[in-house]
Amino acid sequence: MNKKANVQNIQGFIMAIVGVAVILAVGLIVLSELETSALTDAGATTDASNATGSIITRLAGVPTWIGILITVALAFIVLGYFYTRG
Repeated sequence: MNKKANVQNIQGFIMAIVGVAVILAVGLIVLSELETSALTDAGATTDASNATGSIITRLAGVPTWIGILITVALAFIVLGYFYTRG
Protein backbone atom coordinates (compact mmCIF):
# COMPACT_ATOMS: atom_id res chain seq x y z
CA MET A 1 0.00 0.00 0.00
CA ASN A 2 2.82 2.42 0.83
CA LYS A 3 4.51 1.88 -2.54
CA LYS A 4 1.29 2.70 -4.35
CA ALA A 5 0.82 5.88 -2.33
CA ASN A 6 4.43 6.86 -2.98
CA VAL A 7 4.06 6.36 -6.73
CA GLN A 8 0.89 8.46 -6.68
CA ASN A 9 2.77 11.22 -4.82
CA ILE A 10 5.52 11.20 -7.42
CA GLN A 11 3.02 11.20 -10.30
CA GLY A 12 1.12 14.13 -8.83
CA PHE A 13 4.33 16.02 -8.25
CA ILE A 14 5.53 15.43 -11.82
CA MET A 15 2.18 16.56 -13.23
CA ALA A 16 2.33 19.74 -11.15
CA ILE A 17 5.84 20.54 -12.38
CA VAL A 18 4.84 19.89 -15.99
CA GLY A 19 1.81 22.16 -15.53
CA VAL A 20 3.94 24.97 -14.11
CA ALA A 21 6.48 24.60 -16.93
CA VAL A 22 3.78 24.74 -19.62
CA ILE A 23 2.13 27.79 -18.06
CA LEU A 24 5.52 29.51 -17.74
CA ALA A 25 6.45 28.75 -21.35
CA VAL A 26 3.13 29.97 -22.73
CA GLY A 27 3.30 33.07 -20.55
CA LEU A 28 6.78 33.93 -21.78
CA ILE A 29 5.71 33.43 -25.41
CA VAL A 30 2.70 35.71 -24.95
CA LEU A 31 4.80 38.36 -23.20
CA SER A 32 7.40 38.20 -25.96
CA GLU A 33 4.70 38.73 -28.57
CA LEU A 34 3.29 41.67 -26.59
CA GLU A 35 6.73 43.26 -26.40
CA THR A 36 7.26 42.79 -30.14
CA SER A 37 3.86 44.24 -31.00
CA ALA A 38 4.44 47.24 -28.72
CA LEU A 39 7.73 47.93 -30.50
CA THR A 40 6.32 47.56 -34.02
CA ASP A 41 3.20 49.62 -33.30
CA ALA A 42 5.05 52.54 -31.78
CA GLY A 43 8.14 52.30 -33.97
CA ALA A 44 10.33 53.04 -30.97
CA THR A 45 10.86 51.83 -27.44
CA THR A 46 7.83 52.62 -25.31
CA ASP A 47 6.95 52.27 -21.66
CA ALA A 48 4.85 49.21 -22.49
CA SER A 49 7.71 47.41 -24.22
CA ASN A 50 10.11 48.34 -21.41
CA ALA A 51 7.71 47.00 -18.78
CA THR A 52 7.13 43.79 -20.74
CA GLY A 53 10.87 43.32 -21.20
CA SER A 54 11.36 43.76 -17.47
CA ILE A 55 8.74 41.11 -16.71
CA ILE A 56 10.34 38.70 -19.20
CA THR A 57 13.74 39.22 -17.57
CA ARG A 58 12.36 38.51 -14.11
CA LEU A 59 10.42 35.43 -15.23
CA ALA A 60 13.51 34.04 -16.93
CA GLY A 61 14.95 33.31 -13.48
CA VAL A 62 12.04 31.09 -12.46
CA PRO A 63 13.40 27.86 -14.04
CA THR A 64 16.35 27.89 -11.62
CA TRP A 65 13.91 27.89 -8.72
CA ILE A 66 11.92 25.07 -10.31
CA GLY A 67 15.04 22.90 -10.26
CA ILE A 68 15.58 23.60 -6.59
CA LEU A 69 11.91 22.85 -5.82
CA ILE A 70 12.10 19.56 -7.73
CA THR A 71 15.17 18.49 -5.77
CA VAL A 72 13.65 19.36 -2.39
CA ALA A 73 10.28 17.75 -3.16
CA LEU A 74 11.85 14.53 -4.42
CA ALA A 75 14.03 14.40 -1.32
CA PHE A 76 10.92 14.68 0.87
CA ILE A 77 9.16 11.95 -1.12
CA VAL A 78 12.13 9.60 -0.82
CA LEU A 79 12.59 10.36 2.88
CA GLY A 80 8.87 9.83 3.42
CA TYR A 81 9.11 6.45 1.72
CA PHE A 82 11.93 5.30 3.98
CA TYR A 83 10.29 6.79 7.07
CA THR A 84 7.02 4.89 6.52
CA ARG A 85 8.88 1.75 5.49
CA GLY A 86 10.70 1.32 8.80
